[in-house]
Parts: sequence; structure tokens; C-alpha cells
Amino acid sequence: MYETRFTVTELRKKSIRKSVKMSKLFNFNKSIIVENSNFRNLWFGRTISYFGDSLYNIALMWLVYQKTGSAFHVGLILVAKFLPQLLFSMIFGVWIDKWNRKWLMQISDFIQALTTGVFAVLLFVDVFELHYIYFITIILSLCNNLFGISNTSILPELVKNDLLITANSLLSTSQQVARLVGSTVGGILIAYTGEATVIAINAITFFVSLVFIQLIQYEYTPNQQEGVKTSLINDIVEGFSWLKKESVLLTLILIGMLSNVALGPTNVLPPMLIKEDFNGTAAALGVFDSFIGIGLLIGAVFVGIVSPKKIGIWFSFGLGMQCIGLFVISFSPNLIFANLGNLILGFAIIITNIPMSTFFQVMVPTNMRGRVNSISSVSFNFSIPITYGVVGILADKIGAQEVYAIGTAILFICVVLAFTNKELVKSYIGVDEGKKQEQLEK
Repeated sequence: MYETRFTVTELRKKSIRKSVKMSKLFNFNKSIIVENSNFRNLWFGRTISYFGDSLYNIALMWLVYQKTGSAFHVGLILVAKFLPQLLFSMIFGVWIDKWNRKWLMQISDFIQALTTGVFAVLLFVDVFELHYIYFITIILSLCNNLFGISNTSILPELVKNDLLITANSLLSTSQQVARLVGSTVGGILIAYTGEATVIAINAITFFVSLVFIQLIQYEYTPNQQEGVKTSLINDIVEGFSWLKKESVLLTLILIGMLSNVALGPTNVLPPMLIKEDFNGTAAALGVFDSFIGIGLLIGAVFVGIVSPKKIGIWFSFGLGMQCIGLFVISFSPNLIFANLGNLILGFAIIITNIPMSTFFQVMVPTNMRGRVNSISSVSFNFSIPITYGVVGILADKIGAQEVYAIGTAILFICVVLAFTNKELVKSYIGVDEGKKQEQLEK
């Protein structure tokens, strides 16, 4: 009887210890939302804006295809979104390092609200010209890019370093939930109310986001060089000069560029993959796409719960999982395995991207953050338009699964680059701020 009581007592102790560990593990950390009003306002604003964006994207693609009957014009809309960012990101980076980031975010929201509002009015009065949409797309793309880099740059000033992983995962979780819910709601709203109503709702979400950003208590500290007249080119060069001394960040940018090339098939080839390789329908394509969305959502929640500190290991491990996901899709005998591969891929993309973006936020000093973030953004996106074209040509010649296999091989190179870079693998946050500061001062 005594032994039985002892066993129960030990089990209770073990249970308590596990509960303590789980309470630490499941650490979305209520302080980041409940106690940190600045992040809470940013999170609310971004979540509402993400939802509006998902509605808008569905409405825009449907509108363009319905009016033109051409997938080519839908593709040109994507080019109109990417190209302005490549041309202006570095200029925005300089502005973000010199001016109040909160104000830049609000200006961006206001212009996007005004632009989408005008777009909705044009549709309500049945005025449709294709060139209007290209012009509107370019404006929204520029504003979205300015907001995005400002948001990434201001976040470390609102959240402590050891909570950045959690903050980034919460924002990513909101984005994925908004994507899943918004796509469904957007399709229903378009069917019953039309594209103009959906676009008008998006305009309202920008105004709501602007209000939440206004509630952020942000003390702007001018760049020390403010007041000293320097040319735009010199400011951009200064960003490159700082970045070239940071070998780990350069390695991350290189890997990011290569991985974007490797993941090109996932953005271009799903329709061909489903139809030609698996004899699937549009419904099957929707299921296939939903699996990567679910993977992205699960990954964002998981990273937020675990809140990893050894982000170099997590980044490298995530690349390996991406490679596995693409491999499964490449050699899937049926749609079931392909869906599983897409689920793995979505999960892996998030556990790669969140540590990488957090590492940039921690390692880059605030007076350089805008420029370095813009350089990395341009680098990551530079290859995308070219890759999309090459992927399509290759797939027409050798098949979709074969191109996925090529992407797998490129991702394997990224995995090797990551795991063989000792400095990258040893990278961490929130453990020894003194060492991080020494790296910043080199």
C-alpha cells in the first residue's frame, strides 16, 4: 500500500513537472497581447488588413479574368505587383531609416484606403478600363511594400527581443487564418454582392488599420545623421556597406534567393500538376491549395508555442523539411500523397521564414533596419518573375512533377549551405544579448 501511494505521489510530481514544462512550452505569452498594448494594436490592425487583402485578391483575380477571359492578363497583374517593389524598395528603405515609421505606415494605409475606395466607386458606376486596374495595382503594391518594410522595422522597437519569435508567429498566424477565411468569404460575397462591394470592404479595413496604428505609443528617435544632407545613393550604399560585413545575413539572403527559385513550381504549376499528373478537377486543386494553407497555419501556431531561441538550427531544419515536402510532391503516385507533401511544405516554409525574419530584426541596428530589410526584400523577390516564366517553359517540355524534382534539388543545395555554415547554425536570440551586441559593433 505504501509503495502504491509512493508511486502515485511520484506520478503526480512528474505530472506537475510536465505541466510546468508545457506551460512554458505553450508560450504564446499572454503579456505580448494582454499587457503590450502597442503590439496588440499592431496585431489587430494587421489582422483586419490581412482579411481585407484576402477579399481583395479574390475579387481582383476574378474580375480581371471575367472581364478579359485571359490568364495572360491575370499574370500581368502579378507582374504589376512585383515590379514596382523591385524598383522602389531600396528608396523606401532609406525613408524608413530617416522618418517616423508609424507615420509611414499610416500614410500607406490612407493611400490604400483612398485608392481601393475609388476603385470600388468606379465599379459601382460600371466604369471599367483594364489600364485603371494596372495603375491601381502599382499604387497598392508600392504602399503595401512601404507598409511591410516599416512594419518589420518597427516591430523590434515595440516588442522585446525574446518575444519577437512569438510576435512574428502571431502576425503570421493571423495572416494565414485571414487567408483561409477571407478566400471563402470573398467567394461568397462576390457571388451575392459583386466585386465592387468586396473591394469597398477592403477600403474600410485600411481605415480601421490606420486607426489601430494611431493608437500605438511610438516614440520616434530620429536617425543620428538626420540633418546631415546625404544623397539617396549614398544612403543606399551605406546599407550595402554595413550588410557586406555580416556574413551570416548575406548567407541567409543567398539561401532565400535560391529557395524562392526552388519554390517557383509551387506558385505556377499546381493547376498543371493536378490536371495532368493526377487527372484532378478544379475541386481537387482547391483541396491541394488548402493543404499548404493549413500547413502554413499549423507552422505559425507551432513556432509561436515553442518560441525557439536556436533559430539557426530551426531555419536549417525548416529548409530540410521544405526539401522533403517538395520531394513527396515530386514522386507522389496519387493526389493523397501530393496533398501530404503540400501540408509538409506549408509547415516547413513558416518554421523557416519566421526564424529568418526574426534574426534580421534582432541583428540589424534600428538605424539600418529599413535599408537592410529593403535590400533583402529586393533580393528575395528579384528572381520571382524570371523564375515563374522559366518554370512554365520547363513544365511544358518535361512535366510538372519533374520541375518539382528540380526544385527539390535546388532546395537540397540550400540545406547544405545552411548546415555547413557554423556561424548560422549557432545563431540564437534571447540567450546572450552581450554577444549579440558585440556582433553589432564589429
